[in-house]
Amino acid sequence: MNLASPSHARTNGTRIKVIYWAITALLMVPGAGGGVVELFTGGPASVAQTLVFLGYPLYIMKILGLAKVLGGIAILTGRSPRLKEWAYAGFAFDFLGATASHLLAGDAVHAPLPFVFFLVHMTSYVLWYKTAATPLPAAAPSAP
Repeated sequence: MNLASPSHARTNGTRIKVIYWAITALLMVPGAGGGVVELFTGGPASVAQTLVFLGYPLYIMKILGLAKVLGGIAILTGRSPRLKEWAYAGFAFDFLGATASHLLAGDAVHAPLPFVFFLVHMTSYVLWYKTAATPLPAAAPSAP
């Protein structure tokens, strides 16, 4: 079997897309799904307790909830590649910020979970970038 054949490339591309969608769905359920809960209900009591423990005001939950919902929509629909990239960046900041917040508040026990979500998130981003049907917009040439 010729590994460079077009049928092998299609099979490999399909497999990557399936893995991308599985990982992305795994990420969006707690990400965007949790954002809906945070936005419309004030979030679970455990999230509120964690925010207070970390020193954040509770209204930040509504702000992050809205950002997560909008980011999830941008990632799942993929209408605009640039907006999708910004959504990926927003989730990366959220997960890294949560990791840093736990570490800086002396709560190192809970820091690994958001970092694991960050790693899953980056895997989703890399797979999307590899399989993007619409190429990302080229950066404008810089002036000399």
